[in-house]
Amino acid sequence: MLVASGCGNGSNNTATSDTTTSSNNTGTSNAESTAAAEDGGLKWDDAAKDYVMEPEISSGEQSLKVWLEYEEYAKALVEAFKVKYPKVKVEYEVVAKVDSIDRMALDGEAGKGADVFMSSYNKLAQAIDNATAAPLGKYEETLKERMPGTFIDVVSKDSQMFGVPISTESIALFYNKTLLKALTGSDKPATTWDEVMELAKTYNDSKTNQWTIRFLAGQLYYAYPVLSSLGWHLYEDNNLDEPHFDSEALTKGLKYYKTLRSIWDVNSADATWDSIESEFVKGKTPYVITGPWVFKDFDKAAADNKFEYGVTTLPKVASGDKAASLTGISVALVSGYSKYPAAARVFANFMASDEGAAALYKSIGAIPALQADQIQNVEGINGNEHIAGIIAQSENADLTPQIPEYMYTSGNELIVNVWDNLLSVGDAQQKAEKAYADLKALGK
Repeated sequence: MLVASGCGNGSNNTATSDTTTSSNNTGTSNAESTAAAEDGGLKWDDAAKDYVMEPEISSGEQSLKVWLEYEEYAKALVEAFKVKYPKVKVEYEVVAKVDSIDRMALDGEAGKGADVFMSSYNKLAQAIDNATAAPLGKYEETLKERMPGTFIDVVSKDSQMFGVPISTESIALFYNKTLLKALTGSDKPATTWDEVMELAKTYNDSKTNQWTIRFLAGQLYYAYPVLSSLGWHLYEDNNLDEPHFDSEALTKGLKYYKTLRSIWDVNSADATWDSIESEFVKGKTPYVITGPWVFKDFDKAAADNKFEYGVTTLPKVASGDKAASLTGISVALVSGYSKYPAAARVFANFMASDEGAAALYKSIGAIPALQADQIQNVEGINGNEHIAGIIAQSENADLTPQIPEYMYTSGNELIVNVWDNLLSVGDAQQKAEKAYADLKALGK
């Protein structure tokens, strides 16, 4: 655990200002008293657009405690926060997102928990139900202006936001601009699968392992954009008991997905990370479907092999809707047990600021969960078209409240059975429906 404290007189620390207008006997204005009563007793500084921190925190007498998943991010974030709020001390502890809510339920009640902690968006409902997550109050207005509506919706309940979306991760369509220009006369990417198929007619050569597009064909995560484009959406009714593997929309989607074998004709077991990403870096593959974790390798390869690449939204089925992907979002939560709810909200809101987003990106390369226009204001990201492409696809996300492991187990088997032509589409669906029910009953 590390403690970071700032120095200085704090004259620019507007969040801790106690200036008032016509005061009552408590030293607080009548307007402030009314507003505070309506906001759980917390004071709001209209000029600073911040809550007024508790005196113990604003003076540095006590420390604000935060749980973050990565050491590098924690150091960068605390340092950035110190610049704006120099008197405030912040202690951090590295705690995995997957463990934070369960741990907070115990440590928070015992008075040992963090004031702000991180989790995955699909665990937020649990945190709300056990009161480990508190509403964000007046910061909602600012956050709604900076973040995609889909992200806001998934952290809200009963018209209140209970989490701050911090980072997002989605697969997208990566394309070799230089190669496409040479092959088609244009460096513009395909927007439909029909366009990819058309190029494949002349570019594909199975004898030399030359393919127009590459992706992990045997995984539900990668097949999902095709299936969603044709109307099948995971847990559309939020009922984990029913995956709707028997739906007609899924049948239609799987039949179309099966036709893509004609342009990426490899068995699912051979559609590996190496066969996808290592081939793209050679500059000989027009398209791959992957995620932002490849940026470092692709950037180096593009410079070494003298090609330019782009990132954009996933292709849709020409007759269908936009291709929705399954997107992950990390969120910051204010502890319902915090002794310093105002300061905790100040810190959580700062995490989504331009300065907080810059600390996130510079430290661990994660993509801030901001709108495409807002992310361009973040130092280190402004002008980065690759990140803009990931954000654009993230805004097309299907954000489900929870995806149990047995969904991926049975779902991946379904995709393999269809792609490798082991079963008919109908038989594969029936088998997946039974496997899902069996695994759910076993809790796997």
